[in-house]
Amino acid sequence: MRTVKGLGSIESISEVLDCLKLKKILIVSGKNSFKNSGAEKALKRLLVKFELHYFNDFTSNPKLSDALKGVDVAEKFGLEAIIAIGGGSVIDMSKLIKGFLYNSSEALNMMKGKAIIKNSKIPLIAIPTTAGTGSEETHFAVVYDDDKKYSLAAKFLRPNYVILDGNLALSKNKYQKACNVLDSISQSIESTWSINSTKQSRKISLKALKKSMEHYFDFVNKNKNYEEISQNMLEAANLSGKSIDLTKTTAAHAWSYGFTSQLNLPHGHAVWMTLPKIFVIHSNNGNILNDDRGENFVSQTMQELQKVLEISDKDSIEKTFLDLLSSISVNIDFDKFDKLTNNKRIELSKSANLQRMKNNPIQFTQKQIEWIFNIK
Repeated sequence: MRTVKGLGSIESISEVLDCLKLKKILIVSGKNSFKNSGAEKALKRLLVKFELHYFNDFTSNPKLSDALKGVDVAEKFGLEAIIAIGGGSVIDMSKLIKGFLYNSSEALNMMKGKAIIKNSKIPLIAIPTTAGTGSEETHFAVVYDDDKKYSLAAKFLRPNYVILDGNLALSKNKYQKACNVLDSISQSIESTWSINSTKQSRKISLKALKKSMEHYFDFVNKNKNYEEISQNMLEAANLSGKSIDLTKTTAAHAWSYGFTSQLNLPHGHAVWMTLPKIFVIHSNNGNILNDDRGENFVSQTMQELQKVLEISDKDSIEKTFLDLLSSISVNIDFDKFDKLTNNKRIELSKSANLQRMKNNPIQFTQKQIEWIFNIK
């Protein structure tokens, strides 16, 4: 993988394509973000000598039917490369198209792990326009079918080239940016405490967390030196993607998909509906462990996280997180959501993605789950 980063680095795209000696490019983008971010104007100027085809006919949480539509467009066009320019859903859609290309009849079996994902060998260039998911650094993509969430995973799905240009992440509204940074922070935290963490992954995740915490407030609230802040936040999110690629996500992500599919909450917001209370439980320890490295290791990990997050003691964990959320105007009070009836909370508490839950360092008791979901 080759990564180019810095303000204005989108200018390198034509050089990348010249090196690949390719002409027919499928551009996968969001419906509005492509124009609003300034990417559309830039690419039209930079790619005048290439044959371009566009695909943006899909929802924000990629569905199998949309991915198959994209495959059909790609095959008819006869693409030679894919440029994914947008947020996590756009980059995931590009990975799905690459993974299903020339073998779309087996798409559902690939998602379920019943068929091999064949490498179409189509180069994928990822240009994120949101500072959140770090999807440009991962080898997997989320896809939904009948409201069930699946992950398509293969090493060759990781983009071949990445361009990190902070100018492209400036146009989102405050709430969108808040959800983005919450995704970056949560991935950094979850990667650090994942049972799959290593010395290498924790070095990356803690660096991502520190960088995210330094810049999230100014990025969401548009403070001075905004372009530089945007670049730093984009690079922090990229690091969180690198770490999560090594470790996978845990409980907060496992529960988030229910909030997204049933309440239509953006991913970053959905993860934080449970993350603060999960952090409290992890810090108090005493549960049955999933992590073979033992209770002392888990405790030391939580202490490292508390240090980076500047949490003075266990009693102030929840307040620290609520203050963070308040500073970027995000609400996670279950009682403030009309759809979150007691029955819906019970349903969501049982909707966890089991594969992600197994990566969590501890097992939750029923009483703790009821506390996390404020079940009465």
